[in-house]
Amino acid sequence: MGSALPVGREILIPGELSVAIDEGGIRTAGGMLPALLYTTEGLERHGQREMVFAVARTGAPAPGFPLTMARTVHRFAAEGRLVDAGDVSVFGRPGVDVDERVTGFVYADPPAALPSTVQLPRPPLIALPLLGGETAVVQRYGHARVLALLGAQERYYPHPWWFRPGRAPVLDDAEFREATMLSRAPAYNLPFLSVVHDGDRLELSVPAEELPSLRDAMREAPDVCAYLPGLAGTPKTYVWAPGQSGPAAIVAPGGERATRLACNFLLIVRGAAGPPGTGADRQAPTARQVEDGFAVLLTGAMYARLLQAVEGGRPVEIGLPGGAVRALAFRVADAAGGAAAPPEPGPDAVNALPPDLINGVPAATTMAAGDLRGTARPAQGGAQDPGRGRIVLLTSEEQLRQATTPAELSDFLDRTRRVVERLFAGVRHHTEELMVEFRLAPNRPVAVRIMARPEAPPRELQVVLERQLQALAPPTIRYTEVAFQLHLPVG
Repeated sequence: MGSALPVGREILIPGELSVAIDEGGIRTAGGMLPALLYTTEGLERHGQREMVFAVARTGAPAPGFPLTMARTVHRFAAEGRLVDAGDVSVFGRPGVDVDERVTGFVYADPPAALPSTVQLPRPPLIALPLLGGETAVVQRYGHARVLALLGAQERYYPHPWWFRPGRAPVLDDAEFREATMLSRAPAYNLPFLSVVHDGDRLELSVPAEELPSLRDAMREAPDVCAYLPGLAGTPKTYVWAPGQSGPAAIVAPGGERATRLACNFLLIVRGAAGPPGTGADRQAPTARQVEDGFAVLLTGAMYARLLQAVEGGRPVEIGLPGGAVRALAFRVADAAGGAAAPPEPGPDAVNALPPDLINGVPAATTMAAGDLRGTARPAQGGAQDPGRGRIVLLTSEEQLRQATTPAELSDFLDRTRRVVERLFAGVRHHTEELMVEFRLAPNRPVAVRIMARPEAPPRELQVVLERQLQALAPPTIRYTEVAFQLHLPVG
């Protein structure tokens, strides 16, 4: 990010609504991009997240459409009509003052850092203008599909958060509708849903507070129905355009070897063959990758199991005997979002991967436990003290340094080890290694995920362990979420 220079402030409604205008630079694949940033102040009092409109400088006069949009959103918010990430606003007629082709806006979460002088209580929304048929495609086929195409166009992962006046449209509405398989299926827009392809698994996750919405959608869904998810926060995302010959992905810097890919839709078809001997002659349950998402064929019983898991808010894994994907898994996302943050964006942030390069091994930084007491350094060949375990960073070292201090984090890990050692002492078990994944964010409780090998510890021990780890006082976390894993040998 370039430095931000305050340009001024427009008072739109005295005592109610203003917009701060900053001039800054955005680091892109093509170099530093001069831009104007318009940040609203006054929407939050109505429950609406504040917004940022970023526009690349082209030499033309500063645009006025962000001020007009700020007034419009404020009026709607005062009436209780709010928008959030994944929503779209549609114009009655096309055009803003910098581009007459703009037909609406799509809203998305911001990057980790914004060159804005405004300090906001919670992250703002990025408002991205859409051109021509892009707005209609977002409405019908989901915002994630169009954002991925925008990311590929600008070579910026997962998508640009600025508007470049005069840019080319990323799709043709009529061509897209004609080519996509979703044109023949009803769809639910579920921006809170995450769909991730990881090797031979397809994983669905949703925050606990959104379980009723997913439950209602699944109860009402016809036998063939598409679910349109939001962004999954993975280092890779499938991308598709009409005429594409095979699967491709856009990739965050450093994420080339990661195995987890975000999917932009999930098509569920009920009506697969039942158990042998039932006389059913339909296709066996299976899942296959198509376009930038997945099509899954389930039996009625499988779908009922998935729905029961959603209704109960509990994880489930459903085996699929046919195809490269062997299991469909569902879980409730943890309080911190449940997905690893992608690497920081930067130049050449997006690559198109042919099908034979999509799979690989997870990309992460492994550190020795002792490195946290001073400046964090990548460990060579794993941890230098096997008894203390090893740490795998799921966010960058720089992000970790900005969020907390080595001393606080090291103390937190020491307390984690003591909890594990105390609970496992004297207990009969067959666990050799424990993986504890933490996600820590400002003003949020500790989020924990636990895995073990070769066997899980006794169920009662797992419950107590998770409860005690969640009750740990977290280190001070500033600015952003951090995620890491602690791999501990268990005696």
